[in-house]
Amino acid sequence: MATDTKPLASLEEAQPMERISFPHQPLQPKSPTPATIQNVRHMLQYYGVVARYNIIKKKTHITVPGYRGTMDNADSVAMTHIINLATINGLSVGQVPGYVEVISDGAAFNPVADWINSKPWDGQDRLPSVCDTLTVREGFPTSLRDLLLTRWLMSAVAAGLTNHGFRTRGVLTLQGPQSIGKTTWVLSLVPDPLLRDMLVKGDHHLDGNNKDSILTAVSHWIVEIGELDGSFKRDIARLKGFLTNVQDKLRRPYARVDAEYARRTVFCATVNESDFLVDGTGNSRWWTIPVTGINTRHGIDMQQVFAQLAVDFQKGDACWWLSEHEEALLELHNKDHRNVSAIREALMEILDLRLKGQPGQEAMTASQVLKLAGYEKPSTPQCKECGSILRELIGEPKRINGDTKWRIPRKAAPTLLAPLKSHIDPNGEY
Repeated sequence: MATDTKPLASLEEAQPMERISFPHQPLQPKSPTPATIQNVRHMLQYYGVVARYNIIKKKTHITVPGYRGTMDNADSVAMTHIINLATINGLSVGQVPGYVEVISDGAAFNPVADWINSKPWDGQDRLPSVCDTLTVREGFPTSLRDLLLTRWLMSAVAAGLTNHGFRTRGVLTLQGPQSIGKTTWVLSLVPDPLLRDMLVKGDHHLDGNNKDSILTAVSHWIVEIGELDGSFKRDIARLKGFLTNVQDKLRRPYARVDAEYARRTVFCATVNESDFLVDGTGNSRWWTIPVTGINTRHGIDMQQVFAQLAVDFQKGDACWWLSEHEEALLELHNKDHRNVSAIREALMEILDLRLKGQPGQEAMTASQVLKLAGYEKPSTPQCKECGSILRELIGEPKRINGDTKWRIPRKAAPTLLAPLKSHIDPNGEY
């Protein structure tokens, strides 16, 4: 039996430990060594196996001496090695995976915080250089670009360094031509390939109704929502609610119960089309920057960028949201990206918003308004869209006789003028 604790080159060489070395001994001399948390921890330490919980990936990370297999199967292979060690030492293996989870939870680590804090900020301001990697469309203020990008980067720092209660509202949204490098730019925020694969999810097709899609998203630090317009078509209300959650209630594969995880993810989005905003109730979540050029090979030390932001965050006066004035400015520019629907255009033909709030206006349901606008048989989705637009333009409705109605400021019907009396006599003379 092995008597020393010299690290093994590979677990393939593992030999049984001295039975007497285990902290919990069997009650009877001939009984097997009991499988307890303390005994499993002792066994892992002896063989040089390290189990830690990755709070960003939300799973246990196991380091096995001499492992040379694929990354694809690393997790399951590592657990199989541990079960094999338990078998070699006569421990019942049934509870071993659960014990390993307990042990790893006591040694949790945060790869985002570890990376950001790996080197202190050297005092060089790199934020202007990061902002200049995005060339914006003519007419879009670079000051707004710098504001949105800096606040969003600060939200990423807050997500990585906050233990509980992190919430973000803004989704940095890069709008520009296809193949301009939007996704590549997102990936460039974490230059190290191995760390990037762990922390950044590019071109994720986020579906707020799909648990696997959600689990994939919240298991990363930075997530790019690819084809944002496609996500809008699925369920924009659920998507908006999901993006601003403080925590996520999920069940990991093979877990026995649901668990509540603190949100540690920030979202960005990329979209090709300019008129992609479809939500009539407001688009302040989408921090849109229209780009015409992107420098994806900027070579900026991004660890130092995040370390610089972390200095302000740790002072306690960091801000990663927009003020009321800043949101109003964003909404002003977001109007350039609004998808004007046929229903909105039809409503604008019949509404006179200058009359909004004046007495004597007829109360109407969304269906009645659509009929007035020329829709003979409005569908349920059309009524829903009409209601959203009316809320935006007029305000919240009221319940009148059991129906949801708005006081509609209708345009005045054109007046039919009486024909003028002719000054020409029947003979054609004045």
